[in-house]
Parts: sequence; structure tokens; C-alpha cells
Amino acid sequence: MKPKLEINNTCIHCDNCRLICPEHSVIKGKDSYRIEPWSCTLCQLCIEVCPIDCIKLITEEKDSEFIS
Repeated sequence: MKPKLEINNTCIHCDNCRLICPEHSVIKGKDSYRIEPWSCTLCQLCIEVCPIDCIKLITEEKDSEFIS
């Protein structure tokens, strides 16, 4: 499995991650945000600006407990 970033359901929709993403990979949906794995370069800037630590780097399928 290719590593990816996921946003869990504790997201407070502050929009920091979407605004800082240089690849515009963070997509704002009606009720949640998601990170598009094909455009994300794993720079992890979104993790750095998240005030509640709800974005994680997932390296294995078993680690995935977050919604995308």
C-alpha cells in the first residue's frame, strides 16, 4: 500500500489544511474534508497546521482508522 494522508472524523473544518496545500489535494465536501491521494505529495504541511491533530500519515492498511 502506498502511504497516504487521511483526515479523521474529529476534524473541526477550520480550513487550514486546504489553504496550505500546495497541490490543492485537500477537498472540502459538504460534511467533511478528504485528501486526494493521486495529487498529494505527502509534504505533510497539512499535519503541521492542523490545530487538533486529526490528519495522519497512513503507511499500512491496518493503520487506517480515519475517514477520507
